[in-house]
Amino acid sequence: MVKLKICCLLVLLSHALFVIAGTPPGAEDVSLTIKDSGYSLIMNKNTGAITYLGQNENLLATDNEPLFRIRFLDADGTPHLYTAADARTCAFDRSGKRLTFTYSGFPNRVFQVRVSVMADSKDGLFHFSMKVDTDDQIEWMEYPCVSVKETSSEDEGILWPYNEGAFITDASKHNYTEPEYPSFGHLGMYPGMLSSPFIAQVTHKGGVYFGAHDPLYNTRHVDFRKMGEGIHLLMRLYPGVEKGSYVSGNETVLGCFKGDWHYAADIYRRYFDSHNKGFVRLEKNKTLPKWFFDPYVVVTYCVRGHHDMDEMSPNKLFPYVNAMPIIEDFTRQTGAPVLALLMHWEGTAPWAPPYVWPPYGGEEALKEFVNRMHGIGGKVGVYCSGMSWSQKSNLVEYDKTQAFIDGHLEKYMSKGPDGRLLPSRICPGQRSGYDLCPSSEFARNTLAGEMRKISSSGIDYVQMMDQNHGGTAYFCYSHEHGHPAAPGKWESEALNKLYDKVREENPGLVVGCESGASEPFIPKLFFSDNRNGLNFNGGQPVPLYAYIYHEYVTNFMGNNVCGDYFVNCRQTPEIFQYRLAYSFLAGDFLTVVINDEGEIMWAWGQRDFSPEYKPDREASLTLIKRLTEWRKACPEYLQLGRARHPIRLECGKSKIFTNLEQINVPDVLSASYERKGKTVHFLVNWRNAEVKVSSHALVGKKYSFHPDGERVCCSDGTVVMPPLTVMAVY
Repeated sequence: MVKLKICCLLVLLSHALFVIAGTPPGAEDVSLTIKDSGYSLIMNKNTGAITYLGQNENLLATDNEPLFRIRFLDADGTPHLYTAADARTCAFDRSGKRLTFTYSGFPNRVFQVRVSVMADSKDGLFHFSMKVDTDDQIEWMEYPCVSVKETSSEDEGILWPYNEGAFITDASKHNYTEPEYPSFGHLGMYPGMLSSPFIAQVTHKGGVYFGAHDPLYNTRHVDFRKMGEGIHLLMRLYPGVEKGSYVSGNETVLGCFKGDWHYAADIYRRYFDSHNKGFVRLEKNKTLPKWFFDPYVVVTYCVRGHHDMDEMSPNKLFPYVNAMPIIEDFTRQTGAPVLALLMHWEGTAPWAPPYVWPPYGGEEALKEFVNRMHGIGGKVGVYCSGMSWSQKSNLVEYDKTQAFIDGHLEKYMSKGPDGRLLPSRICPGQRSGYDLCPSSEFARNTLAGEMRKISSSGIDYVQMMDQNHGGTAYFCYSHEHGHPAAPGKWESEALNKLYDKVREENPGLVVGCESGASEPFIPKLFFSDNRNGLNFNGGQPVPLYAYIYHEYVTNFMGNNVCGDYFVNCRQTPEIFQYRLAYSFLAGDFLTVVINDEGEIMWAWGQRDFSPEYKPDREASLTLIKRLTEWRKACPEYLQLGRARHPIRLECGKSKIFTNLEQINVPDVLSASYERKGKTVHFLVNWRNAEVKVSSHALVGKKYSFHPDGERVCCSDGTVVMPPLTVMAVY
């Protein structure tokens, strides 16, 4: 009886220890543990499914997913999806800190899959690799498959490097889209709308980090979706290899962290810092023109029509020189030099790539404007429309059908898995046509030729890859182009050849893309349309891009296309001031979109031109003037510095009314930048009212409201900030 009681106590104690450690018992489980942190990964020995990740509590959902999913393509493009659960046999092997699962016996297809995972004490992460022995064409591989628990707090959610950084608290409102041919521009693809290849969930109990620490810049679909009881985090690799076997490296990683989204970003930034070959910090970059380091404000507008699908008769800003009084007045009121960024300037057809030259109204008319702008210290840029072939314009009389037929140009277009050519889905309201495959010399030579023509006019900047988000191209599966018959890193390699060609032929010309350049293209695309407001469609913008890449690239605030659709500007009348403060703190050049009367607009493409439907002009210009003063005074921090965790502030909050929900944002935004061992914190009150801010980090610190102003010591950690002001804390 005593022995029985002792045995029962031992069982209960054993179970209690498992509960305390957060590790569920099970004879079928195998585990790995990171020694220093104590984080554990537990997998089912018979299936390979991940059942546990965490330290004191399982951070994963109860839905145990198969360890991998893989999709093959037949010669005719028919897809076939298999998962680990389809294998009749799963053999397990353990060797020190590495677990290996080998799968075979799949129905209707002969192949073998081996997935290995190891615990790496150096970076504190679990590294996965995958080998597929096959004679077939692999389209993509998803491994490992994991789902996390749902959260409910407004400071818990998914950190996603989409369009420069989004934080999504409600996964059910996320518009997940499965990638396919022809591609959309808004997909969660890396390179593409995603600047960095990782995703994370932030919770009070601990965060889950899921990434690709991949020096080869492989193409990936990094996304998430509500599935079952949890949120499925997706890390899908498009290896882009020829038909046959594939072996990955150990670049797919899974791990844990504690803290807010900055701590997840720290994990990727540590990797980037140690593997960023070919990246040059801005302070040492000798290829960039001097103006790039001055506090220009981008003023963007169209010279024909009034929005993106309007009729295309000239407006009041054509001829181009008609804009000079507006630009000169803007400079007088803000103290900021202007980069005029033109839309609907193409003499071919608006938004109808690849041909843009000559400019609307002729070369001399544009050159006169460029010379006038340079004469007052201004610069000129133009929007182009990326790597597409426009067959017809829907806006003006423009038809390239015969040239397409005569030149047999179909062979240069991106094809689907079945070999068919389908119309492009990019901007079909403006044009009809196809996506160009970046592997062709025709595509590279055509785009580079247009850039040479633009550069010869004295233009300073070209948004060369507008509508190719992040600088990427769209899917091509052709068997005839000399590249593998599936998407992969060959696309990025082909694009970088184009970017190198443009830079070599046009020294001093700055080029960029829509959204911030994805990591593989940052050394070539230094100045891009960082329209962070798009992230209000289902989430909240966070300056993730700046946090990782600030020292290497500078973007501008962007034309905020769709911004007045995703945000109800009537209910959120200070949203433009919020965006100005946000972009300034991210290190971006400020941007103003104007109509042909010189009035500030909420966003490019807005349709409502009611007299009262516009930002507060006086408040906006006041804030731009003050932000410009600080940008002039502190470029070593605001453009060249290294981002640090911002100080924690207590202040009031305001509501931003989006098309999906109400988001609470601080009345004072902040950012911190370090330079040569010294850190300066910048706080911006974007409101039209004074705001009281408090923080333990302010106690004993000196602060100033003007670059040349007196530095006052904050004794109690509380400061009242006047409306529309910047405060630097030293």
